[in-house]
Amino acid sequence: MGGDDTAIMRNTIVILSILLLAFTGCSKKISEELPVEVESELETPRLLHPAFNLTEDDLSELCSGLPESVNRNIKERSEYFLQLILDVHPWNSDLTVLVNKEQSLNREGVPEDLVSLDEYKDQLLLSRSGHRLRAATLPSLLAMVEKAEQEDIDLIISSSYRSFEYQEGLYNRYVERDGQEAADRYSARPGKSQHQLGTAIDFGSIDDSFALTAAGKWVKENAWLYGFSMSYPEGMESYTGYVWESWHFRYIGENASKLEKEFFDGIQERMLRFINNKSNLLEAALI
Repeated sequence: MGGDDTAIMRNTIVILSILLLAFTGCSKKISEELPVEVESELETPRLLHPAFNLTEDDLSELCSGLPESVNRNIKERSEYFLQLILDVHPWNSDLTVLVNKEQSLNREGVPEDLVSLDEYKDQLLLSRSGHRLRAATLPSLLAMVEKAEQEDIDLIISSSYRSFEYQEGLYNRYVERDGQEAADRYSARPGKSQHQLGTAIDFGSIDDSFALTAAGKWVKENAWLYGFSMSYPEGMESYTGYVWESWHFRYIGENASKLEKEFFDGIQERMLRFINNKSNLLEAALI
């Protein structure tokens, strides 16, 4: 091969190399860009919890209507929120039944595990004999009372389970005394009282003075740690339907009291409405 041919071949190789490098770089750029576009089109939305078929958008829609503070907390800790929902939902717990001015209990509805508190009179301070509660409340109640005693706090149980008939008589007496409009602000109609559940307790004096006592302050601060929740907080009458009752606590379980405190601004009624009103949608989202 002559010198000219060698030069031509050398130049050809150089040109081909340049073209090959240019093509490779272009291909690399395309290969880097296309998969991102394709992936974004085919990407499956991330599920928030392994037990629920719920994406972030799904959960936002489910929680629409809740206050902004509640929605913000749920969005920031959505997996923890859904785990608590799973633990306290009525399919796993009978402690979160909604009972209010719209949702009633049957006249025949009597808890099967009612226990006389007289059997625990050495451990509990009782205003009288005959108090009864569901057995499910007792471990947490005894633990709470024990802790209070260690801090020199006396928690006196003044009211507990009430039958439909008992509440009927009580409500009628209040109506006769104060009129129906006034009575409806502080007394539940028969079938609409949490006391019929066998998980509600009235502590102390059963009046506003309880809030100012050491016991009232202690139970307000600590009851949630043991699964008890103040049902009718101060300033929430327009929402709960009842005036502030600093003495009335309902046992909803420790996970539910965490859920209420951490995600529902400490408003029991708000949490229970959500759980019960969204029950079918939550159950349908289970995997």
